[in-house]
Amino acid sequence: MIGLPDSLVVDASRPGAARVTAVQMGVAGGVLAVAAGAFFEVRPPDAYGVCMACHGRDLVNWMINAVAATALPVAPASLVYPLLTTVGAFAGALIAARRHREFRWVTPDHPVKTFLYGLLVMNFALIAGGCAIRLTLRTAAGEPLGAAGFVAMAAGIVLATSWLRWRATR
Repeated sequence: MIGLPDSLVVDASRPGAARVTAVQMGVAGGVLAVAAGAFFEVRPPDAYGVCMACHGRDLVNWMINAVAATALPVAPASLVYPLLTTVGAFAGALIAARRHREFRWVTPDHPVKTFLYGLLVMNFALIAGGCAIRLTLRTAAGEPLGAAGFVAMAAGIVLATSWLRWRATR
């Protein structure tokens, strides 16, 4: 990797290569997000976070507004230019999978059912006020809706895990 310090290069094949932990990447991402916000003077709404549900909705609404001259609602941070969080997460995962030769197409057993589940997850995330990160931020800010959504999300995780374990032993 040209231009990167050795401490940032992740190459397991090279002896003595430094490994970058999730905490280090989280800190770097947070610092870069704050720097980008200050540089571009972005003032997103409180607890907007890095929400895949909200940023995806805003990206789609922003593109439809730009192409069809509609007035679909978008967050103030997306009025001038779109938030490309979902595109960046997808591109980053794709590049990492290709680079480490882990990329492969997986066809679901029931494509329509899988699509409907994804549709329900996205809509319920938007109804609850965002993804897990945003719910956590809203709960930390003392919002009752955030706390209720966080408790419901935790209960859903426990129930889904129990159901998957029960199904696996059947």
